[in-house]
Amino acid sequence: MKALPILITVLLFWGCNSQNSDSKNNTAKKNSEQKYSDVLKPLDGQWQGEFKVYIDTLGQRAGLAQPKEIDFDSIKKSSLKLQSVIKAKHIYKSITPFRQEGEIIDIITKSDGGADTIISKAINFIEDGKLKCIVTKPNETVIHDGEYLGNNKIVWHRKLSNPLKIEYFKESVVDNHYIIIGWGYYGNDDPKLTPRIWFYADYIKMEKSSN
Repeated sequence: MKALPILITVLLFWGCNSQNSDSKNNTAKKNSEQKYSDVLKPLDGQWQGEFKVYIDTLGQRAGLAQPKEIDFDSIKKSSLKLQSVIKAKHIYKSITPFRQEGEIIDIITKSDGGADTIISKAINFIEDGKLKCIVTKPNETVIHDGEYLGNNKIVWHRKLSNPLKIEYFKESVVDNHYIIIGWGYYGNDDPKLTPRIWFYADYIKMEKSSN
C-alpha cells in the first residue's frame, strides 16, 4: 500500500509540471503574437489602382533565382514587357489587432473589349505567431505565409509543386500608397533560373465618401 501515495505524488507532480508547461507555452505564444499587434492596420480602408504583370522577353536565364532583395528597380529592366493590366480595388477592415477581413475586386479587360469582374474574399491574420493570408476566389483558394519587416512592410510567399506555383512579393504602405512588387514561377518555369514573371501595383487610398 506504500506505493499508492508515491503514485499520487508522481501524478500530482506531473500535473503541476504539465500546467506550468502549458502556462509557459501560452505566455510564449501570446508574446510572439503581441509583436504583430496592429501590423495589418495600415492596410485598412479602400485602395484602388492597377495590378501590372510583366514577362521577361529574354526568358529564364542563369543568375539569381528566386531573389529576395527586390525593389522598384527590379521591374525597370528593359527586357520586361507589360503583359496584362488588372484594374483592382482592395477594401480592408481590421476586426481585431490580429485579424483583418477584406474584399478584392479585379476587373480584367478581354480582347473583345469586354471585361470580367472577379470578386474575392480575403482574410489576413496572425496564427501561432505567424502571418497568414487567405484569398478565396471563385475558382480557387490561395494561401500565403507572411513575414513582417517593420515600417509597414510585409513579405508574402507561397510554394506549391504540383502544379508549380512559387510566389514572393513585398507589400508596403507609404502615406496613401499601397505598393506591391514581386515575382512568380508557374507551370513549366524552372525555379533554379531567374523569374520569368514579375508584377507591380501602386494603389491609391480613396477618401471616404461624405455621405
